[in-house]
Amino acid sequence: MLKIYFGEWGNGRLKRLAYLGYYLLLMVLFVAIIFGAILAVGATEKIMGGDIFAIQAMLMDHFGLAFIVGFVFFMLAMMVAQINILAKRIRDMGLPAVWTILGIIAVSIVLNILFPSQSMEVSTAIVKTAEGTAISTAGTHANTASLIVQSFDLIVFLCLILIPSDAFGKNR
Repeated sequence: MLKIYFGEWGNGRLKRLAYLGYYLLLMVLFVAIIFGAILAVGATEKIMGGDIFAIQAMLMDHFGLAFIVGFVFFMLAMMVAQINILAKRIRDMGLPAVWTILGIIAVSIVLNILFPSQSMEVSTAIVKTAEGTAISTAGTHANTASLIVQSFDLIVFLCLILIPSDAFGKNR
């Protein structure tokens, strides 16, 4: 499996179903590791009495640099694996992998500049019921990607899944 993600840089090929499987496995691994880190911080907070800011400060003091280096390494490994399986799939379709990936990145950058992400802010909401009153936090911010950018990403993904092998001729 590591050979698929990190090997065969210049000549590897990946069929449609295999690409989908390795792509989904990579995403599940990513979500599982991030979710595990969040659960570890939550469990530490629960064990140490519930003061989240003190827990964050303690974790940053003890594991801050190691966590940052590990997280950067993890993100770079995920990015390399994603680009490698993307290149293999593009090569299997019969296109030049490097130029196609650079073209996808260039179009994505242009679309993100022309259609930036939308920012929204949620204010405080108070809900009164017979059982009691619930108050949500104020000033919550969220960013959502542009519909154009999301559509482009979906089209690229569907092309990678739906276009058969050697559809554009053999690329040597």
